[in-house]
Amino acid sequence: MSVSVISDSRTFDSQLMRLPFDQYGRYKMIQEALDAARVAIGHPLQILDVGGYHRMLRGDEVLPARLFLPNDDVTVLDQIECALPGYMRGDGRGLDFANDAFDFVISCDTLEHVPAPDRPAFWQELLRVARYGVVLAAPFASPEVVAAEELLCSYIQVELGTEQRQLKEHRDYGLPAIELTKTLLDELGLRHRVYPSGYVHAWLAMMIAKHYLLPRTNDYDLHERLDTYYTQFLSADERCEPSYRHVWLVECAAQGGWWQSACAALEPTICERCETEAPGWEHIAQWWLQLANLQLADKRIEPLTQALAAYSQQLTHLQQVVAQREAHIADLEARARWLEQQSRDARHALESVEHGFVLRLLRTLTRGRKAKRV
Repeated sequence: MSVSVISDSRTFDSQLMRLPFDQYGRYKMIQEALDAARVAIGHPLQILDVGGYHRMLRGDEVLPARLFLPNDDVTVLDQIECALPGYMRGDGRGLDFANDAFDFVISCDTLEHVPAPDRPAFWQELLRVARYGVVLAAPFASPEVVAAEELLCSYIQVELGTEQRQLKEHRDYGLPAIELTKTLLDELGLRHRVYPSGYVHAWLAMMIAKHYLLPRTNDYDLHERLDTYYTQFLSADERCEPSYRHVWLVECAAQGGWWQSACAALEPTICERCETEAPGWEHIAQWWLQLANLQLADKRIEPLTQALAAYSQQLTHLQQVVAQREAHIADLEARARWLEQQSRDARHALESVEHGFVLRLLRTLTRGRKAKRV
């Protein structure tokens, strides 16, 4: 069933809606799960967010988990230098905390930036320091996700003339695999459930839209209004397949039935898209793709036109050179024919002279012989 309106539990805060649309979506989903878990456990939560630093487009630093979970004790860990309260620097593959140091450990779009051989260690560290559970969101490999990232990466290269660092790491490290993650958690004997987050066609359309604006305006309010518009009016049914990312809910220890409560909070928000729906994100994504292709064409036509003009000039020059050489050759051929004729005439003249001399000599000799006989 497709959710057409935003439920009461998914209310909007003006400060939070300044966040990028996909960041809002994944943290909002984690917030809903932990709100349900908090009620079941019965006290505010101690939470560690691994990889939760974010710098806004206008430059200000934010820790989204602390914004979404203001009534809990939230520590954010990342590898960036940051002086915000509640932040510490560290690496998720080797956490400097005791076992069960936090009620919950969360992580948003960080697993894919961990080299593939280190991902089991990353998971095990998160699970080690979590008393009750782990909630992890990240993009996972699928044909749609891989194609969407490749298209976006190519578009950014053409539009901005640069390679997007995060997408490059996705490609270099390889996106995580859902089946490998399930196998890991099954082998550890942990109950888990996975949910879609971020309809991939919507994600692609919005990411192209955002990067389309980047080189054209420094109006940060405009950039944020685009995110706000999506979050407020278009995000209600984004939790569906094919999704750009998935959210994993993992139970480390049962406490007050928190896992069941968290699952019960998320499941009604998951959508099933109908093939006969009115035109939606697929069409918008196609429209943006057409726009991207036009931009691509615009950027490729200019150098091609310049190259064509250069080749045309070179061709004209070569044609002139060939014409000059052909005229020169024709002149040489004419001169050669004239010289050949002159040579033939000279031979004929010589032959005539030679024949005349021989005849005169013969006549002279003949007259001399006759005179002697007399």
